[in-house]
Amino acid sequence: MTNAPASAPYAVGQRWRCRGRGARETPVLTINRIDPHPLGGEILHVSVSEARIRHPGLRAGVITTFAHLPIIGQVLERSGAELVGQGAIDPAYLEGYDQWKRAFDAGQAGSYGISVAEILDLIETMLARR
Repeated sequence: MTNAPASAPYAVGQRWRCRGRGARETPVLTINRIDPHPLGGEILHVSVSEARIRHPGLRAGVITTFAHLPIIGQVLERSGAELVGQGAIDPAYLEGYDQWKRAFDAGQAGSYGISVAEILDLIETMLARR
């Protein structure tokens, strides 16, 4: 399934602004794809922009975008998300989605259900360990 039914609160192309981890960070999530979750509900495949994720491996030390995150709708609810528009999907998500889908089908991947701020903290921690 690549698009949500008209009655669903989420749709491909929607852009949602969320609470970040501080005043300087207000990430925007773009919904690129919506898949049915095998246990019910939906998995939203989003790209993140306008974040501030510390990355010690980069010269600038920070990344502001993340191409693919699989989340459930509660992530937006837990993050105080506000719909800020509709736009094109980010094709950069496809590579990460394909990797995730193979792992998910093999029972080795899932989707996030925590707030965006907590997800960004997890990503930052993983990048720091590399």
